[in-house]
Amino acid sequence: MAPRKKLRATDLPAVRRSTAEELQVIRRVALRTGHPYNFGPAPNPKTHTSLEEFIQSWESTHPFASADVVDKWNLESLNAETFDRFIDRANLAVPGYLSAVTTAKLIAYCLLIMEAEHEALQAYRLRTLQFVRPDAQDVVNSLAARARAAKPGSSLDHSRQFADAVRNPVVEAGVNNAAVNRWGLSDKNRRKIAKAHAEKARA
Repeated sequence: MAPRKKLRATDLPAVRRSTAEELQVIRRVALRTGHPYNFGPAPNPKTHTSLEEFIQSWESTHPFASADVVDKWNLESLNAETFDRFIDRANLAVPGYLSAVTTAKLIAYCLLIMEAEHEALQAYRLRTLQFVRPDAQDVVNSLAARARAAKPGSSLDHSRQFADAVRNPVVEAGVNNAAVNRWGLSDKNRRKIAKAHAEKARA
């Protein structure tokens, strides 16, 4: 993951802190994921970072809206239909477009997609006698392959929605941390990622 880049003050909406009510909603979002994800820096974080703590850590570098359309419709969570209807893909990465609560819901939705993909990958490997547990990068690679193969106009396709959602830097970082802390990274994938980062830095 690339280091966070501080933007000029003129480029950003006003920084605001999440309210106690928003943090309470984010806690409920985390509980509904069904797994105690650790959003701390991956891999091997020294402490457990909750979803609300992770969101708060981004408030100064990627300001959140006070409310967005998902909040106004009071949607409890996101799924393929509500993502397609209420999330503007063109503005997903723009600071101030999404609220802190909606960003948390997007992270939770992406992790739900990853859980399903991990189960599918694991079942396939068992059927083909590959007794190696898929890691976080395997899941991302599988979703990326599905997204590339999806037919044009497949706006309800989970893999394409995942690919769109992680263009938001907060969503990308949250999903990355939670996934790597949950499923780990094989040495092979770790080396591939390190090589890709090195090549990107030289470019």
